[in-house]
Amino acid sequence: MNIAIEFGGSEFRSLRREAGRLLARRVSTEYLVLEDSEARRRLLERHGDEVAHCDEGMIVFGTAANDLAEILSLPMQSALEEGKIRNNDPVSRQFLGALVEGLIPVASKQNSACTVISSQSAIDEDDYSEQEDIGFLMRLVKLRGYQPGIISPGMGLILSECADVGFSGIAIKMGAARMDVSISYQTRELARFFLPRGGIHVDRQLAVTDHQFVRLKDGREVLDTRPIRLWREGVKSLNTVSDSRTLELRNQYREIIRLGLYRMRQELCPSVIAQLPGTLPLIIGGPLAEPTGIETLFQEAIDDVDLPIKITTVRRVRDAAFSVLRGGLIAGELDNPNILTTFAA
Repeated sequence: MNIAIEFGGSEFRSLRREAGRLLARRVSTEYLVLEDSEARRRLLERHGDEVAHCDEGMIVFGTAANDLAEILSLPMQSALEEGKIRNNDPVSRQFLGALVEGLIPVASKQNSACTVISSQSAIDEDDYSEQEDIGFLMRLVKLRGYQPGIISPGMGLILSECADVGFSGIAIKMGAARMDVSISYQTRELARFFLPRGGIHVDRQLAVTDHQFVRLKDGREVLDTRPIRLWREGVKSLNTVSDSRTLELRNQYREIIRLGLYRMRQELCPSVIAQLPGTLPLIIGGPLAEPTGIETLFQEAIDDVDLPIKITTVRRVRDAAFSVLRGGLIAGELDNPNILTTFAA
């Protein structure tokens, strides 16, 4: 069995090849915590697989959490904050552990390989908060019996989408918490960076503009991004603007894209340019890259930014959610030390 798992900013996903089949799973990191009562247990009887018990009551996740948030007018909580694990929050850590158990089966053989898609390819001794995050998630994988090897989201896209050009290109993964960018040549990642802008940021901006708030029992009003996120995920194209909200959504895309390309121009320094051919394709993936028309926005920004390298094509992947994970499966089969970073802690 070959398996890969991705720890996204608002969703965890896994993909595995088993007995000639590809099996995909995905689950949101959002949940509700409800007081345990007989009435609420009866309400949740048909959602048994999406309910867990904790010290504070019941954790409800998946479609059950979305349904109850609508019925009870409650804001969803996330086990992650801006893509990072919440500090001093045992409920969130317990919940994340349950998600990993549901996404990857127990390894049939101890220390079987598992490719992990992570923005952090190795422990950064200068950032202990990041070290704690990646270390906790890797330990969850190891508890299932696997030896994790790590690749970046951008490298996952390169391996999945760029076989026809010798696994060379610029890959941009637009996720919930960040935009991850990798510049690669023949499977060698020459530069990588991330921009802390993604779907979460977009949803918050739109929720503020739309005055999307919900009132809690104690009288406080908190921003409720859930309705905006559900609407955004249903937008199929950025080419047609039918109302002010869609116009603002497209403007948010434009801002993120331009910020990312200006940063890319800085990263394409002479030492990197010297290792690259004169032209490269640009590949766009990730959950925020679902709508058509995003290629046009990238092309317009490329023309304005004046990158020090020619972009031959701008292409959006067909499977925005799982293309990166397909690259993870390829990395597991290649077993190339230049691609995979083994986690040993």
